[in-house]
Amino acid sequence: MGGVPSQLSIFNIFRRKKSSSPIRKKVSFDKKLIDRDALKVVQTISKAGFEAYLVGGCVRDLLLGHKPKDFDIATNAKPEQVNKLFKRSRLIGRRFRLVHVMFSARKFLEVATFRSGQVKTAKSGVIVRDNCYGNIEEDVVRRDFRINALYYDVRSEEVIDYIGGLEDIDAGQIHIIGEPLVRFEEDPVRMIRAVRFQTKLDFELSDEIKKAIHKQAPLLSNISPARLYEECIKLFHNEYGFKVYERLEKYDLLRHLFKQTRKNDFIKIALNNTSNRIKRNKPVTPAFLFAVFLWQAQNERYQIIKQKQKSVYLSMSQASEEVIINQIKQVSLPRWLTARIKETWMMQNRLERMQPKKMDDILSSKGFRMAYDFLVLRSQSINPELKSVADFWTKAQVGYKPLDTQSEYRKKPTK
Repeated sequence: MGGVPSQLSIFNIFRRKKSSSPIRKKVSFDKKLIDRDALKVVQTISKAGFEAYLVGGCVRDLLLGHKPKDFDIATNAKPEQVNKLFKRSRLIGRRFRLVHVMFSARKFLEVATFRSGQVKTAKSGVIVRDNCYGNIEEDVVRRDFRINALYYDVRSEEVIDYIGGLEDIDAGQIHIIGEPLVRFEEDPVRMIRAVRFQTKLDFELSDEIKKAIHKQAPLLSNISPARLYEECIKLFHNEYGFKVYERLEKYDLLRHLFKQTRKNDFIKIALNNTSNRIKRNKPVTPAFLFAVFLWQAQNERYQIIKQKQKSVYLSMSQASEEVIINQIKQVSLPRWLTARIKETWMMQNRLERMQPKKMDDILSSKGFRMAYDFLVLRSQSINPELKSVADFWTKAQVGYKPLDTQSEYRKKPTK
């Protein structure tokens, strides 16, 4: 059977442990670190006679003393049963049926039913349906990494560990549950998640994971571009974006996300700039980083096109369109985002020309601030000859009240 470990595999995984009985570790977490709404959801499900636990990354982060960005809940109640318990909730997903319990326009908590590991896979091995329900023991081994397979019983204040997650957290290591080659075949996104967790937690990947990533990296092409867009946001919108970038490159994963991108100082300074903004609680937009990642490819394409096309504007426009089209074959980009990317690129030529007669039009343009920051970072990295141009536009803004460069992007929670 393809997909998550079969029942025989489940037995084998537990057999390698001294006992299939879980470790139950008494832990009283700081209540300030736990979302009150998450506690309410767990308590509501429990009062209805079902099992309910906090699970996954939130338990891992709590054990490390970090405030989790989001909270996931696992239960033996079916999605339809959970949905009936909450007035403001909705069923979502086909591949993986879930319930979202809504608390505001932007806040929801995800509740998942224990899965049995009986799944439907495509010919490539990728899981396409995982809606066979089971118990907590079966649910444990269908999770990706041992550090993410921990459950917290709110009532008894115990962390429940069936698979060695507590041991891995103490050792600062990341091990996958089951055979790495098989698990990455089932869901290739686990490879980039492994790199993100390694960097975020400053943990070490197991040798088995490293070897499997090098072998299975091309399988990322089996993942829908739309899903990879969301994963890319998680990869780079954090306080350690450039480290993630370097590790993706090291494990030969980057080219399966951005085949047109090559590392340079512009990318480094832009990723570090984004991380610094996040540290200072300033908003960021994915349009900026995507524009940086693809700038070199756009320039190279522009140089080829302008040999046949006299118009700089038309050459820039055509180069921009071609590079964006090539990128969305790997990672899907929303239309609003591609429009911002193209606008930023197209404005570089206007900024470089420094035409006094057009200064007011440029300064009042909605896309000026992002294009200006783009120019400044270019002048600080790959185009030092543009420093005087950047200084010109810095001085030109005196008296103006520019918009925050990246204020239009609403940050999404990352696990």
